[in-house]
Amino acid sequence: MGKSWDVAIAERETELGAPSVARMARIFVTDAKAQLAIIAAAVAERNLATARRAAHDLSANAESLCFMELRQIAQAFESACSACDQSSALALQKNLAPLVDICVLLLRARYALT
Repeated sequence: MGKSWDVAIAERETELGAPSVARMARIFVTDAKAQLAIIAAAVAERNLATARRAAHDLSANAESLCFMELRQIAQAFESACSACDQSSALALQKNLAPLVDICVLLLRARYALT
């Protein structure tokens, strides 16, 4: 079993400095919602290339803040988009927003973000 998020993010804070990670958290809170909106619009328009790029950014940002489950789902979504697999992309997309919401709640609690 992997590390808990609390342990992983504490290690990231030690590695990069807590102020840097807090700055990354503030950016994530804003950018993740924008990336979800881009993904939703792109999937609705069947523009999987745009959805793939947004998912790639979401995945990278999730990894930087130690959100491994979100990273994995975003990468799977990205792969489905690359394969032009609309049905898999739609199924995976449904998991992204709830995971982002959980991640945002964790970041807001840890870094006192609004």
